Amino acid sequence: HVQVLCSTATLAWGVNLPAHTVIIKGTQIYSPDRGAWVELSPLDVVQMMGRAGRPQYDSDGEGIILTKHAELQFYLSLMNQQLPVESQFVKQLPDHLNAEVEMGAVQTIEQAADWLSYTYWAVRAGRDPDRYGVPATDDDRGGPHRSSSSPVDAATLRSHRLDVAHSAALVNL
Repeated sequence: HVQVLCSTATLAWGVNLPAHTVIIKGTQIYSPDRGAWVELSPLDVVQMMGRAGRPQYDSDGEGIILTKHAELQFYLSLMNQQLPVESQFVKQLPDHLNAEVEMGAVQTIEQAADWLSYTYWAVRAGRDPDRYGVPATDDDRGGPHRSSSSPVDAATLRSHRLDVAHSAALVNL
């Protein structure tokens, strides 16, 4: 019976052990891609905290996060509300688009934009246009940010998909 298990963040992601208490000592990990220390993603924090108080093993559980004061509000909101899962698809879009071209499913930029419309990335771009770089139109430029309640019209989303598909196609040249 293991009383205490200490692990790195990498090992913690792969550990499938229930616990009564999970303590995350520090919320930053080194990102080789960025060459800097970055905050753990919300998904990683929730995954690690999910080890605490599993119903089949314990009646309750505790999660403790030790972080910088500047990050406190972020982690409080993370634990008290659900955050949307954001698409990471665009990071690998050139490879996926290249595969679709190779298979013959996509032959034009217009077909690539149509293909993109069926992805989760397109769903999130329609729901959170600022995060996904959808440009504001003249109708919704009242201030520095568009109103979250105003939907983005289909023509603007299609134009953005065309731009993204074109950029991904240029990477493959």
